[in-house]
Amino acid sequence: MAEFLSTRLSTDGERRPFADHGHAVLANAGGAALLYSRFEPGWRWSQDVAPIVGTERCRVHHLGYVLSGSMHIVLEDGTEADFAGGDLLDIPAGHDAWVTSDGPCEMVDFSPDATRYAVARPKDIAAPDDPAMTLVRRGYEAFNTGDVATLRSIMAHDVLQHVAGHGRFAGTHKGIDAVLDYYGKLAESTQGTFRCDLIDVHGDGAGHVVAMHQMSATIDGVKRVSRGSIVFTFVGDKATDLLELHGDLPGDDAFFG
Repeated sequence: MAEFLSTRLSTDGERRPFADHGHAVLANAGGAALLYSRFEPGWRWSQDVAPIVGTERCRVHHLGYVLSGSMHIVLEDGTEADFAGGDLLDIPAGHDAWVTSDGPCEMVDFSPDATRYAVARPKDIAAPDDPAMTLVRRGYEAFNTGDVATLRSIMAHDVLQHVAGHGRFAGTHKGIDAVLDYYGKLAESTQGTFRCDLIDVHGDGAGHVVAMHQMSATIDGVKRVSRGSIVFTFVGDKATDLLELHGDLPGDDAFFG
């Protein structure tokens, strides 16, 4: 029997105070989890959260929405951006941030990583990502930026990528050149708009990884956003097999024709 599940953030959530200048509250209801954060003027991650978690940069991948106020973000490579009330955001792990508004910056975060925000990880527990998971994260970044050299360094020369369905790209692409050609055709058919943005990564520590992503693309003025995943098999530091799965395979097939 189906059931309704609900949680009241203000009374049932787990409050996580920062060292200063604000706090976060985490709540979950069934498969939904949400982190609400209130960052007061003067808040800076490296001063108010770093002492709690013990890392130099925030290692949480944020997917969220800014309710009010504004914030400046700086990534490890020096890339900078500003976000303000009304902005939907995707912020990679590895950043510092600080409030730039005169009033509080309020934000909600629905990333799977948000459950780990502003809480210390025991020093005797390894980092969440195993080596294969780290490679998958690099691969998604390389795919979205067109970094072919990195993609070649991650995949085996005889890699297989299995594309489900009955669309124009369906079938098994055999060998790294065939896989890269498939990626090129995805870009060409969508006038360069095709993206696969990573949502979450799961691994078993033995070379098997499931990556959950959101696909977005536009063809002839029609935009599609859908969810999917890829099951990766690694041998050593090389991906040997990629199996695509779709949340709406018939819809994706129809979109690509």
